[in-house]
Amino acid sequence: MNENTDMRGFVSMYEACLLHSRADRALRLLVSRQLEQFNVTMMEWLLLGATQGGPKEGMTMSAAASALDVTLPQVTALTASLTKLKLLKQKISRQDRRSRRLITTSAGKKLLAEIEGAVNTAMQEWVADIPPGQLQTYMQTLKLLANRKDDKEL
Repeated sequence: MNENTDMRGFVSMYEACLLHSRADRALRLLVSRQLEQFNVTMMEWLLLGATQGGPKEGMTMSAAASALDVTLPQVTALTASLTKLKLLKQKISRQDRRSRRLITTSAGKKLLAEIEGAVNTAMQEWVADIPPGQLQTYMQTLKLLANRKDDKEL
């Protein structure tokens, strides 16, 4: 760790982990409260969003699992739930019937837009007193940390 990344000048590692946990819980609670009105879970919403933002031909189940950082069986369960609600459909490959691509339906896209509006409004109110530059730096840092892979698998 060099002087630019030495966190001892800011807070202890205990405090950093505690702050992260508290912020994560607060954010999840804020989003979960918004999702309740749409009758979808956080993971269902994330899968719908990942699928819509994925390749035009649809997202493979393994790519979805990787994007959400969950197991394939978890994606399978989420897919079953969202397919039943007609928010997601599975396109089966002609070459390999075991291969499925996930595609957000028009109803799923409509729901995503509604959720995005509700969550965005709630989020703007929640962070209204934080300077935009600090939020931008925070989001850039989160992106870097989320995409970082440790040499030792956790």
